[in-house]
Amino acid sequence: MNVDWLSELPAPARRALYFGLQRAVGSRIGDVWGEFLAWERFTPRELEIAVENKLGELLATATVTSEHYRRQGLERRHGESARDWLQRFPTLKRSEVREHFAAIVTDSLRGEIASPAAVCRERYGWLVVKTGGTTGVPTAVVHDANMRDWGRATRLYALRQSKFPLGTPYFRLWGSEQDLLNQELGLAQRAQRALHAEIPLNAFRAKAAELRRHLDVIRDHPPVRHLMAYVDAAAGLAMFIREQGLEAPQFDSVMACAGTVTDEFRQLLTETFRAEVFDKYGSRECADLACECSAHNGLHIFSPHAFVEILDEQDQQCAPGKTGRVVVTLLNNRTFPMVRYEIGDMAAWADASPCACGSPFPRLASLQGRQDDMLVTQDGTLQSSVFVRHFVGVSLNRELIREWQLEQTGQGQFVFRYVPLRTEGLDENLRKLHESFLLVFGGTANIEMRRVEEISESPTGKTRWIINRLRQSRPPMSPPSV
Repeated sequence: MNVDWLSELPAPARRALYFGLQRAVGSRIGDVWGEFLAWERFTPRELEIAVENKLGELLATATVTSEHYRRQGLERRHGESARDWLQRFPTLKRSEVREHFAAIVTDSLRGEIASPAAVCRERYGWLVVKTGGTTGVPTAVVHDANMRDWGRATRLYALRQSKFPLGTPYFRLWGSEQDLLNQELGLAQRAQRALHAEIPLNAFRAKAAELRRHLDVIRDHPPVRHLMAYVDAAAGLAMFIREQGLEAPQFDSVMACAGTVTDEFRQLLTETFRAEVFDKYGSRECADLACECSAHNGLHIFSPHAFVEILDEQDQQCAPGKTGRVVVTLLNNRTFPMVRYEIGDMAAWADASPCACGSPFPRLASLQGRQDDMLVTQDGTLQSSVFVRHFVGVSLNRELIREWQLEQTGQGQFVFRYVPLRTEGLDENLRKLHESFLLVFGGTANIEMRRVEEISESPTGKTRWIINRLRQSRPPMSPPSV
């Protein structure tokens, strides 16, 4: 059945139909969305109380109904706040989620969800969700119906933050394998896409021919002024436009997702598309977690959905401005409680001053990328990979390298892969890059400068600019250097 006509309806009609369709399949997204917006109007004190109550309910449920948490014997002490109670829980690593999958599932559904291969028979019930696996073996978690609704609500809120709320047409430059073939989408999924007025652009293995087709599609829809994209894919499209001397489309806003929005990438997207850039942060297993607002003063945590901590190497809370590991407790997933889940990213808190946008939600000052993307120097110091982007993209950028990737294969062992754009002056440029890397990693580091025809992409269609095999095999000895 062709449902494309739905995208031509007025935005208010599409919004009403979207919530109606969700209600028809058993979703409560309308109620959840209303609750989310209510939290946005809280005073700081009201927000603190609401988070305390919701966190306490989640921990109480987890310690009673989940075998994994019962084993830990972490009953709430008399007079103990939910936040203090949470501090006594150990962090939950991805390897532990894989190992204890069935034990984490709530008692009432453990027989039904015995493994990640389980499938729900209800029309709108729980769902097994797997990570993209870009840092190793994919990890499976379970989202119950309530968590799925909250996941949808976070996506709607991020769209709203990025100035194209539900009903506003936008391009979606994405590349997950499950999204590759539009004909495989079910009727409900196609209807949802049409009601969102979403125009898909496939970012998977996008080369010159595909990028030109993307631009043709964009030019065929001049009224559409918004773009949601992998940050790397959007940057790749912008660089292609510049290299080819093409006329760039103009957007009002770009939501950059699934990667680190560096200052260099933000400048590239802003200047190429003349757009306001919004950084959105999330993951498959946790849904969307934070997004920039129009004040561009950090990323607001979606407080009704998740309680976020940033921990140092000793598992102590990081002060504002100090980079640490992001740890997430999902507040709305009782079927598969994820308490203090180590998502694998590095970030720093902004200060606690009120945001100009008026939101009471706390803010991340910056995201430094995946923990696995941090690099290790010869003395064991954990080094932010942002400097690599700066060397290659800014200070030593001679517009001689089209694409690149730095992989750490061992202690003091690195491979810098590059696809050249031009050869004149390339050798000198590579020599200076090599010298700069040695200054950071140590003078005796072995850095192979390897020319390649293309940079391989991950199974989800995203290019990993930094890969650290050493970090996957052992933890670093010293805290981050940023």
